[in-house]
Amino acid sequence: MWTQPMLFMERPDPFDDNDFLFEPLVDGHRLLLIMDAGKVRLLTRHGYDITRQYPELHNVPLRRPADVVLDGEVAFLDPVTGKADFGKLQERFRMKKIPDIRDAKSSMPVVYFVFDILHYNGVDVRSKPLLTRKRLLKAVLEDNAYMKKMNYVERNGTGLYKAAETFGLEGIAGKNKASFYKEGRSEDWLKIAVK
Repeated sequence: MWTQPMLFMERPDPFDDNDFLFEPLVDGHRLLLIMDAGKVRLLTRHGYDITRQYPELHNVPLRRPADVVLDGEVAFLDPVTGKADFGKLQERFRMKKIPDIRDAKSSMPVVYFVFDILHYNGVDVRSKPLLTRKRLLKAVLEDNAYMKKMNYVERNGTGLYKAAETFGLEGIAGKNKASFYKEGRSEDWLKIAVK
């Protein structure tokens, strides 16, 4: 069950707002994870099935068995700096041979940063406010070496932006806490790139 993901509008400058939460942007690929009857499918934002590319993401660390659809960003983190390396991620993404992919699972593992949950046990939760979906995600998903819930701060976009500048991140995302998940671009989700 592929759904077109919610996409960001761009905003030039950081801001503070009580109605927004803010997340760091990870330099990676958008990825939807669908778990249905214990089987995982990984889809790009355009709906292409790339399940075989990232076998380390096939074991979803759910607190209890469930069918879910998750939205997030997959990235390769440099083991020395901890920073996302888009070039290495592209290298992983382009691998074709199964033995190479299997070897890369240990030598070049990816991390899936999950920032939203769209379906839970047959219930479409996209019409729930973002903060409600975040709470559900926290209750459903545990972090492990390959999957992590995206951290966020409420209100303080300028502070997170300064941290993103300091650590050399791509930027931040500002998301309206009351927003529903809508397909396509929305002013409820804003991308503020570090200059």
